[in-house]
Amino acid sequence: MALWNRLIWLTGESLSMSGGSVRDTNKGVLVRVRVRPRSKESGLILDLDENELTVNLRSPAREGKANTELLRLLAKLLKVSAGKLKLVRGRKSREKTILVEGLTAERVVGLLREVTNDK
Repeated sequence: MALWNRLIWLTGESLSMSGGSVRDTNKGVLVRVRVRPRSKESGLILDLDENELTVNLRSPAREGKANTELLRLLAKLLKVSAGKLKLVRGRKSREKTILVEGLTAERVVGLLREVTNDK
């Protein structure tokens, strides 16, 4: 069974950003995002009014292209290698959960706020 088909239960503590969209676990940091495939341009949107983290992707949601672009974009924004990111939930959904290894939730929140200019 493929990793993304398994429901991985990780316990941790949510941070206040995005209503718990980023949380520490014993395996790393879980980041919940909503993706918009086939957007005009790629980018990250932090909407605190709706408590969600949205990622616009240029790639279509076919053959894993949007998932690949998502992981590459997040790796670049979080300044980690793509190998430190794993899609653990939502392979065929617009709502996805990414596991980030090697960072703390506080660091992830800080980096996401830097790129969205949300201090």
